[in-house]
Amino acid sequence: MSENGLKVSRRGFVAGAGAAAAAAGLGLAGCATQTGGEGGQSLANTSPEKMAYDPNEGEWIPTCCNMCFCNCSIKAHVIDGVVVELTGNPDSPIGNGHICGKGASGIMQLYDPNRVTKPMKRTNPEKGIGIDPGWEEISWDEAFAIMDEKLSAAAAEYPGAIGSASMVASQAGSLVKGMALGALYGAYEPANAIADLCGTGVHQVSYIYTGAGNAMPDYKYCNYILQFGTNAGTATRHGFNMTASLFSQRRAEGLRLVNFDPHMSSSGEAADMWVPIMPSTDAAAALSIAYVLVHELDLIDRDYLAKRTNGPALVSNATGRILRDPSSNKALYMDADNQVKPYDQCENPQLEGSFEANGEVCTTGFSLYKEHLKKYTPEYQEEITTVPAATIRQVAKEFGEAACIGETIEIDGVTLPYRPVCADLFSGLTRHKHAFHACWSVISLNVLVGATNSVGGLIGFDPACNGWTDAEQPYVQWRPSIWEEDGFINDVSLMLAYPHSYYEKVRNGDYAPKDMSMLALQPIGEDAHFYNIAQADPDMYHTQPVKVMFAYGCNPIKWWGNHDEQIKIFKDFEYVIGVDLFLNDSSYFYDLFLPEASYLERIDPMPHFFLNHRVIGGVDIPWAYPVWQKVVEPKDGVMSIFEIMGELADRKGMNEAYIGLLNGVYRVKPEYSIPMDQKFNMEGFADSVTRSVLDDKVDYAWLKENGVYTHPRDVDEMYIWANDAPGKVPLYWDFMFEAKEKIEAAVADLGIYWETDDYQPFPDWKPAVEWEASDPAFDLFPVYYTDAINTDSWALENPYVDEINMTNPYAYAIEMNATVAKEKGLADGDAVRLTSQHNSWVEGIVMTSEKIHPACLAVIAGTWGSASEFQPAIKGKGTAISHLVPGQDPKRLDHICSALDQTVRVKIEKIS
Repeated sequence: MSENGLKVSRRGFVAGAGAAAAAAGLGLAGCATQTGGEGGQSLANTSPEKMAYDPNEGEWIPTCCNMCFCNCSIKAHVIDGVVVELTGNPDSPIGNGHICGKGASGIMQLYDPNRVTKPMKRTNPEKGIGIDPGWEEISWDEAFAIMDEKLSAAAAEYPGAIGSASMVASQAGSLVKGMALGALYGAYEPANAIADLCGTGVHQVSYIYTGAGNAMPDYKYCNYILQFGTNAGTATRHGFNMTASLFSQRRAEGLRLVNFDPHMSSSGEAADMWVPIMPSTDAAAALSIAYVLVHELDLIDRDYLAKRTNGPALVSNATGRILRDPSSNKALYMDADNQVKPYDQCENPQLEGSFEANGEVCTTGFSLYKEHLKKYTPEYQEEITTVPAATIRQVAKEFGEAACIGETIEIDGVTLPYRPVCADLFSGLTRHKHAFHACWSVISLNVLVGATNSVGGLIGFDPACNGWTDAEQPYVQWRPSIWEEDGFINDVSLMLAYPHSYYEKVRNGDYAPKDMSMLALQPIGEDAHFYNIAQADPDMYHTQPVKVMFAYGCNPIKWWGNHDEQIKIFKDFEYVIGVDLFLNDSSYFYDLFLPEASYLERIDPMPHFFLNHRVIGGVDIPWAYPVWQKVVEPKDGVMSIFEIMGELADRKGMNEAYIGLLNGVYRVKPEYSIPMDQKFNMEGFADSVTRSVLDDKVDYAWLKENGVYTHPRDVDEMYIWANDAPGKVPLYWDFMFEAKEKIEAAVADLGIYWETDDYQPFPDWKPAVEWEASDPAFDLFPVYYTDAINTDSWALENPYVDEINMTNPYAYAIEMNATVAKEKGLADGDAVRLTSQHNSWVEGIVMTSEKIHPACLAVIAGTWGSASEFQPAIKGKGTAISHLVPGQDPKRLDHICSALDQTVRVKIEKIS
């Protein structure tokens, strides 16, 4: 580890690393930003700096990037055991040979002098930001002994005494770490898998509508994209490199892009129309677009709504519940012959109307939906969102007309509905109260025009798979099943392609909470964010607190809300174990630190899991199974998280339990399993996974040499309703009533505060907690966004990334509307303080622009402003607006999906 305060520029870093490599008779070139190496152009041939090595020497080794969670396929140029260049791998569809700026900078992470490569323990018991922990290097043996002792002691008290935190950028490691703590110590899942704020709400609504946890515009065929709170295809999102290439091609061919966002970020800059909108109001805008489509233009796909939704379901006017067949419990529809029948017996169900059925007056779900929309006129939403009513009408008209309602297209001999429009969204909508309703409102637009699961519309990344090989019975297959009571598609989960059903969970789930995640009371949720409240006040939900925390590859005091609140939680833990590459802000509260191998030093079996959920789908985009192999030997014997947990298993005599767990997760066939009575072997396990899931067509040795295995996709893998396959999606969410009733019964027994108002059959806009101004001085809403160089990255310490940020005057600044700034007497470069209504404040430098809503301020990431002396490149840069958000008030959480309301009012003041 370097001494505190070591600072190095990108060029200085390159020179230093080059000098180190020169000891082996080598030098180091700059990082590649375009395709290079075999099959591409090496940056070494174009570098303005003097060549430091012979580009024809050494070897190009295929592997995966991990500078963000997309895990693009890359190649590393290695000479005598030193990485001298990183490029995209043109042989792989995962990135198509492209590498982004942060991916190219990975070489600097590998050789960063501030990276920790030896285990350490704390010697100073006093904890706090800026207080030297007194780190003392220890042996791996001592580190594992301490780790096992602390985890075992906590588990002996109660399973929930062990907790762990991790971030999505290391998804495989996060999954394995959490499950291993359960297998080896009996720790609860998912309370021991506490993650950063992710796609809360987005993934769940995507499951329900597409059968996959990630959904996307069908870029190849889409002609009109309406974005809410996302920079997909321009700076962010799963499969960014792949999407950017395809998206830019389609934009050049005429695809129209409309972007709703408080800040003109990458998508807004690239859009045909940027629509500045008040934060947390997207639902109102989306529902108003729906109003115009339904009530003013009648631009809706009635055939789709009758066939592929439960819009025709008969709903009791008295109870609000769908009428059901007494023998099968199937939803009842009114057929064209005026006979009430179970939905699957109706030949021509009536989409609209009121009827008398089984002695009850009832109305179709779609008719109720039309009535529900009536208040969302463009004028009504303008008062909420500030989006002009005329803009809503224009967008609705464009969207509806571009949908090509009634048209079909033939792909590979299959005739399919053609609806080349998509309303897309991501995490910008999930940082607010009622996030679930916002996501629901936006995705429902696709349903209205028949674009969900249609060519050119909203499709899942990977909803179905007929196999990864041409074997007669491929081992790997999946497809959403059907919830027979309504004909709805179930889903196939996010990563592991396991069958899953929210409808089954609502019906038969256990509503008694077992841990601090409180997920038992969130049958349509999957994130453990209520932990942040329960840990601070275990009495609130009658839970037991975590005593030993295992923080893996994350910075948990910064990723939620108010940092002081998170710091107190970490101070109150009896012991904290950290596994990471660097000592970040949270490390000031760690007691034991174990370094993890860089992604260039480790193996990861099946980097994209079964669902390829970070790889965009498409008929022309094959299934891809890439290699993730180490390209250099791990420095100082650092291990991957797989090996760290494997070492613990071996020391506890639980190799069979650990290997058996991994075999189950990765579906290893018994005949290919590594020995279960021996210590876990990473490369052997990677081979067992490869041979199992690829039907022994290739092994890991082949994969190491060739880089990627691919297999073509079938039409019905991307369009799950091809060949008139069965399946519907809900328009009237009747199951919400059942969930609400069961939750309220459980809450009454527990005697706890819990909200159920959002469990209703249609989406609504509802105000954020701080929507109304109690003090006019607090008149601004800070928001954060992401760009292509910083997205989901561990790279902020990276000199290359920092240098790029330093060339951007807005990167580390607080961006403010120029007109508002002038009114408040502020100018570019002024130092300011943002103060919340909760006595928290942050400081930064103002930069003005016209690219932001007048009521907002904007920063990148929202969690910067590092205070760690051990990360000198980024110390003090940027403004962490997350600190302004109260993180322990249950009234700020979405009680369906556990999103945190980060809509917070601030006042801005100039400081000297």
